[in-house]
Amino acid sequence: MSVVGIIANGRSWRNTREAVLNHAPPGVLVEAPETLDGYPAALTRFAQAGVSVVAVDGGDGTLRDVLSALPQAYGDKPPSIAIIPSGKTNVAALDVGGVARSAEGLERLAQAATSGAWRAEEIRRPIMVTTDGWTRIGFVFGLGAYERTTRLVNERVHSRGFAQGIGVALGVLMGGAAAFGKDRQIWRSGVPLSIAVDGAPARSGHSFVLLATSLHRLILRLYPFWGEGEGAIRLTEIAAPPRRLARGFLALGLGRKPSFADKEGYASLRADQVSLTLSDPFILDGDAFSPGPDGRVELKAGSAIRFVSL
Repeated sequence: MSVVGIIANGRSWRNTREAVLNHAPPGVLVEAPETLDGYPAALTRFAQAGVSVVAVDGGDGTLRDVLSALPQAYGDKPPSIAIIPSGKTNVAALDVGGVARSAEGLERLAQAATSGAWRAEEIRRPIMVTTDGWTRIGFVFGLGAYERTTRLVNERVHSRGFAQGIGVALGVLMGGAAAFGKDRQIWRSGVPLSIAVDGAPARSGHSFVLLATSLHRLILRLYPFWGEGEGAIRLTEIAAPPRRLARGFLALGLGRKPSFADKEGYASLRADQVSLTLSDPFILDGDAFSPGPDGRVELKAGSAIRFVSL
């Protein structure tokens, strides 16, 4: 009975079920759902077959779709996750490690699953995002300028074949240019929202950008979080209209708290639950989603997931 199952995004620009089968070692189960509804059934088949290590062949969006379907298939005993990074963005794999997408890499994956001889093991608590009656589980949430920048990247960068670090770098440059360009007033006006953290009273205002993650590092060594505490979710917000934006971007790009942060609306903290009310779309692991009619979006630290890598 196999202990390894590979699940690939059948809709991916790089993945097909046949491509995965060409590399999969004998005895390793393979699934490639072509619709979102296909993930729970595929993972249920894995659970019934005794799969204890699920290898996710895809990018951050595929990982989000798999994690979101895991509770239905595995209950409160999730399998270990190995990431085979092959998507447009692979931020999670940069943080927790991955497995090479080759015949040799997958053979080593099967051997390690049997022997337990992993190069590294990491524990992360993903973010459960709930709105409009559904819940998705991912790692990078953002709105405001982050949503607008991601939209530009999807329309003008990824559509031209640029992905991974190059695509993200181009997106950062495009977003920065837009924030200072002719449309800067639209960008700097921000998005209206209400926010409450860990049950504290809600406050309302306009946010230029809000970014949250439970990963320990992001791509291009960008990690604009400095808040302390015990919460699994790291959150940074810049109020709109942003002040000292150029200097703020420089400090955040270096992973430092701006010296003027407290006075100019730059805030960073850690939490286990964040309650938002908003009308604008948000991004979760590279894809845009809209809040429900009441505008409520709940972020909550999920159960721990074990990631293994070679």
